Amino acid sequence: MELRQIECFLACCDHRSFTAAARTLNLVQSAVSTSVAKLERELGVRLFDRTPRTLELTEAGRAMVAPARTLLRARRDIVDAIDAARGEIRGEVVIGNLMNVHNFDLAGIIAELHQRFPAVTLQMRQSISGMAGNVAGLRDNSLELALLAGTSSEFPGITTHLIVEETLVLCTAPGHPLAGRPFRAADLDGVRFIDFPPGWGIRTIADDLFSGRHPVIEVADQAFALELAAKDFGVALIPKSVARLSPGVPYCDFAPRPLPWKLCVGHAAERTPSNAARTVIEALTANGTPDAPPTRLPLRYRDADAMRAAAE
Repeated sequence: MELRQIECFLACCDHRSFTAAARTLNLVQSAVSTSVAKLERELGVRLFDRTPRTLELTEAGRAMVAPARTLLRARRDIVDAIDAARGEIRGEVVIGNLMNVHNFDLAGIIAELHQRFPAVTLQMRQSISGMAGNVAGLRDNSLELALLAGTSSEFPGITTHLIVEETLVLCTAPGHPLAGRPFRAADLDGVRFIDFPPGWGIRTIADDLFSGRHPVIEVADQAFALELAAKDFGVALIPKSVARLSPGVPYCDFAPRPLPWKLCVGHAAERTPSNAARTVIEALTANGTPDAPPTRLPLRYRDADAMRAAAE
């Protein structure tokens, strides 16, 4: 059994495709499929069921995932120790991203990180199930780091580092009965509500606090939710940094206290981050400020006047 075989196996687990795994590993597809087949022969079991569209883990394959990831982490720890003795920082970090990050300059941080540590590379992953997918990725070790957002930094089994903290606010059309005044949970009973998909942090909060709301649509874009609220399609619960994108849309805090909204970077509590991952954590947590104005706007705000107004 070779480490390259383990890498190919795990890449296939993550991508469910020989072709996608090969692209990730910078190998030809035949090399990956041959490596996995050789591993299966050596172990005497089938690790994947091959279908025309995807690879599905067998029971033996599922049993192998955790120890395989442990084996690769051990190799990473050896390389880290040697690099530390040489005063070097290098390596790949797989990090789970979030679709809506407007309150800090993620692209700028990544660019600066590359300038300071050119041997550190990032593999960004984005789950269709939002933050819930990131949490699952940290727990099954398919992600080393992940962005997490919510009203608390407490995620069982996950160590978090605060990036920025702000508040969630309710956005409405200017003439809406709830416009511009503090609201309580009962105020949303029966009110048309613009929801986010299950698994997203804001959706979880809305399910917990506002069970009487009347969901009329699910969207995967906070800025689009803001646009819908401005047109009186419904009300939307979003971070204040996003609400500031449209100065003409009133927003208000939850009563009796504002809802905190924390953006963090996390890793599995039982795992010690690699040297490369620690540099990423330090870069992400260096510049956060409470209720920061937006620093990265959606394409619809590229107009210079709109950008100036949104930044005010």
